[in-house]
Amino acid sequence: MKTVIRKVVMLTALCGSTVANATVVYSGYTFEDNAFADAVVSYNPGPDVGAGYNVGSAALGQPDYSGANNTAASLGDAGSLIVQFTDNSLTTSGDSTADLFIFEIGGAVEYFNVAISTNNIDWIDIGNVLGQPIAIDIDAIAGVTLWEQYSYVKLTDVLPNQSGHPYGEADIDAVAAISSAPPAGIPEPATVLLMSLGLAGLGFRGKK
Repeated sequence: MKTVIRKVVMLTALCGSTVANATVVYSGYTFEDNAFADAVVSYNPGPDVGAGYNVGSAALGQPDYSGANNTAASLGDAGSLIVQFTDNSLTTSGDSTADLFIFEIGGAVEYFNVAISTNNIDWIDIGNVLGQPIAIDIDAIAGVTLWEQYSYVKLTDVLPNQSGHPYGEADIDAVAAISSAPPAGIPEPATVLLMSLGLAGLGFRGKK
C-alpha cells in the first residue's frame, strides 16, 4: 500500500505546482486570461464586407470593442471564420452552465452558425445562435464528448441577408472558452492523477 501512497503524494504535488492563470470578467462571466482564441485558421468574408471590417485577426484575443473603433471581423453573406485555441482548449463543464462565449457586436444582431472541432476536419454542429454576446452550453449538444478538448471554433453566416456593406452580418470581436482546459493533447492534471492512480493500483495488485 505504501507504493500507492507515495505515487499519489508525488502526483498531487506535481498537479499542485501548476501556476493558475489570472482571470478576467466580461458580461458577468469569469474567464482565464488565456481563454480567448489565439489564431485564425481561415477567414472567408462575404461580398458585403469592406475594408476595415475584413481583418480576421480582429476576432482574436480579449474583447476590445469600444464603439469608437472597429475591432471585429464581419462575416458577411455566407461568410465564415475559423479560429483556434493554441494555449488552451475549449471543454465541457459537466453541467448546464455555459462553456463557450462569443462576443458579437454592432448595431444589428444577426444569426450565425457555430461548430466546434478537435482537428479542423470533423465538426460538431452547435446550432444557429443569436445575441450580443452569446453564451453556449456545449454539454447539451449531441456529439460533444465529456471533457474532450476542442481547439477549433467555426462561425458561419446564416442566410438570408441581415445587414449591409461594409460590415455585413455578424461582427465577431472575440471567441472564448469559459470552460477552459490545457491545450489539446495535454490532459487535465486531474485526469493525469486518476490515470496514474489506476496504474499504481495495478502495480500494487501485481506484487506478491
